[in-house]
Amino acid sequence: MLQGLKVPLQTAGWGPASQTQDARQPPSQYTVTEAVDYIGFGRFQWLMLLYTGLAWCADAMEMMLLSFLGPAAKCEWGLSPSQESLITSVVFVGTMSGAYAWGSLGDAKGRRLGFFATALLTFTFGVLSALAPSYGWLIFFRFWVGLGLGGVPVSFTLYMEFMPTKGRGVWLIWLEAFWTLGSCLEAGLAWLVLDTFGWRWLIGLSSIPLGLLMVLYPLLPETPYWLVLNGDLAAAEAVLQKMARINGVPLPECGLVLDSKKPPAADEPSASESWQARLLQPFHAVAAQLKEILSGGLLETTLLLQFIWFTNALAYYGLVLLTTSLQTSQSTTAQCDAQGKLQIRQEELLSIFVTSTAEMPGMLFASLLVDCLGRKRTLLASLALCGAATSALVWASSSHTVLLFLGRAAVMASYTTLYVYTPEVYPTQVRSFGLGVCNACSRFGALLSPFLTVDLVEHGYPQLAEATLAACCAIAALLTWLLPIETKSRSLLVQASAKGKVSDLERTEDVTEQEDVAEPASSPQHRWRHQ
Repeated sequence: MLQGLKVPLQTAGWGPASQTQDARQPPSQYTVTEAVDYIGFGRFQWLMLLYTGLAWCADAMEMMLLSFLGPAAKCEWGLSPSQESLITSVVFVGTMSGAYAWGSLGDAKGRRLGFFATALLTFTFGVLSALAPSYGWLIFFRFWVGLGLGGVPVSFTLYMEFMPTKGRGVWLIWLEAFWTLGSCLEAGLAWLVLDTFGWRWLIGLSSIPLGLLMVLYPLLPETPYWLVLNGDLAAAEAVLQKMARINGVPLPECGLVLDSKKPPAADEPSASESWQARLLQPFHAVAAQLKEILSGGLLETTLLLQFIWFTNALAYYGLVLLTTSLQTSQSTTAQCDAQGKLQIRQEELLSIFVTSTAEMPGMLFASLLVDCLGRKRTLLASLALCGAATSALVWASSSHTVLLFLGRAAVMASYTTLYVYTPEVYPTQVRSFGLGVCNACSRFGALLSPFLTVDLVEHGYPQLAEATLAACCAIAALLTWLLPIETKSRSLLVQASAKGKVSDLERTEDVTEQEDVAEPASSPQHRWRHQ
């Protein structure tokens, strides 16, 4: 397998910078995109992957923590099933609220500041959650944790803006692997800590990755794209020089220029316009983008994707919470002791940990099939497998761990495939917005998941929760089959036609599916080599 991967990696320009850049002549002038593509993927990008991956790992740990926090708090304060579910749901309410605010801060003040602010807020209120004196305070603190977690996608943008064009999609999938790592770490940490030291220590220790992010923050540079956008060419060039130096690539100083081909911003209010027009301009831009994804050939795709994203979040978080709920509800030892402490056997915590490791084969399943079977077939197969495993839980009197393992693996494969398919299906001018709308819809599924799983299991209806998840997965699989567009081996869209079809002029050059493609004469690599 490693030998089979060697050729595509070298073709895409990955690996040590000295192997891919030595043959090139350094450019005398360059735009940000040309410079980033010329520098390529090297040691600097590996460091960025580890740093931003730490944020995704911390996010996953905070989310996985919810499956343990609810039952533990229930024991300490004698909570009802609805109160226990609210501990999880309030985090998702905060996440939905923070997603838009942190995105605006990252655009206005920089990715670096937005990234730090989210980590600081999540870390601060995460530690305060461990010290919460009552249920009301815990709900208050967890809302603010969710608000901070809503800004984690800023790290995705931060990482992406340091990536060269070639291979960018693959390395963005690698960033998702840190989510799986975080889920497994949290399950393992609960196995070691929860029964002995309690939920407060579990929360505190789960905040360590966020603390590490803040310690390393002074080393984090601002993205050159944002700096150029805000007119700071000197700072942008300093960042590019740092990237080139770390990757071992020569890049002349004072060579950064603005991209003359950059289109002007549309519908931007002039200085003479009223403050009312300036205030409404962002809303007009959102309305225009919403109209774009809900018209022409994108309407059907967008509507189908909304339910598929909703179901993925409902199934993913539902299975995470169901894993703990089934263990604690069916165990004779998973009870509250006289001191109000949750008691779970080590064997049951080990079972939860094993189930969490299912995300790794799920991602592997998706990565092996997404370019072989295609995006739609991989997504359909994953949802169908998740539905089959979940429906089997309805009649299973044992083997819950095996079925939950299969369900978690399948839904992780589905989620991974969705993150590949959705940006590919939208044209450039609405790609980020389309992905954001789908993510927002998925938050509603996450919000409902604790009431569907924890509440029903606590009231003695686990089969109803399992059957509902299975039915949603079956419907989502059917809707996946109805998706009109397959993006396998297709170039990214620049602009969609009215009928949703794509002409040759509406595509960018496909550089990820071909190994021996001649460089166009307009490319920076061709131009720089022949200077």
